[in-house]
Amino acid sequence: MAEVDPLSSWDMVLYASRVLLALVAIIPLLYYGLRIIGRRVTVSRSVNGHIEILDVLHLGGGNQLLLARIASRVLLLSVSKERTSLLWEGPEEEFELGASPTAEGPASDLRHWVERWRRGQRGDGQGDDG
Repeated sequence: MAEVDPLSSWDMVLYASRVLLALVAIIPLLYYGLRIIGRRVTVSRSVNGHIEILDVLHLGGGNQLLLARIASRVLLLSVSKERTSLLWEGPEEEFELGASPTAEGPASDLRHWVERWRRGQRGDGQGDDG
């Protein structure tokens, strides 16, 4: 059998630094790569392009408001861990995205529904009951 020379302490430091450098480079690459792959696998996509999420408002505690366009309709949805509720629905023509809200029309209806939804989430008994 051939005799093996023992590693010196400098050889050990060199070997350990190569391993650490490889880990520092590989771990972030694995993390971001798996994150991107996971997003592509878990996100449901509209097959024909008729469903589009226009805006999301996170309200905390797993609650959020979603503004979605489905075909030619615009929906305001309340999403929580337990359920999803329709707050407002209207034709796309009535809801002008990017326009400043006015006191009349769908914007006031939206404000009304959002306020009713918020009261219902606080549990003051004046929430969405109809």
